[in-house]
Amino acid sequence: MTFDSSTETVAILYDIENAPFEMLDYTLGKARKYLPCRMIVASDWEKRPEQKCWDRLMRREGFTFRQIERKIDGKNSLDYALFDAAIMLRDEGVRKFFIITTDSDFVKIVEILREGDTNPYIIGVGTKQASQVLRDAYDQFMCYPPESKKKPQEAMKKAVVKKVQTETTK
Repeated sequence: MTFDSSTETVAILYDIENAPFEMLDYTLGKARKYLPCRMIVASDWEKRPEQKCWDRLMRREGFTFRQIERKIDGKNSLDYALFDAAIMLRDEGVRKFFIITTDSDFVKIVEILREGDTNPYIIGVGTKQASQVLRDAYDQFMCYPPESKKKPQEAMKKAVVKKVQTETTK
């Protein structure tokens, strides 16, 4: 699937209850590679007013932020609201999604987005604790925080230390 960033819309669905603010910030940085295009970030900002970073975040150029309305209260109310937002965005023509969560319930949202002939491209962003089922549901999975690649020198030092330890125990 090709993606023409000049004419497409990218939606970022943020599970604010199961992913820290830093994960959203990381994802917005990754999503920048698709600019210029219309970026919509959907979540429930009003339920977390104690996080003062929303004001700064919402001033980012090139992004539109949508407040999600929860139609019900209680457990999983944000999940249902994000499901509804995803369907609405899909119906508006969005074909590329970032979903930020570590909650396996979001496998269902991926299945819903894939219904019909829209063929969306879905990128998941989660922690290394995210289940394999959740990871496999996406076209692409990004781990937060990104795992740093060990420098060759560090790997070599560890190998030498291990070899010395092995030889001294013989």
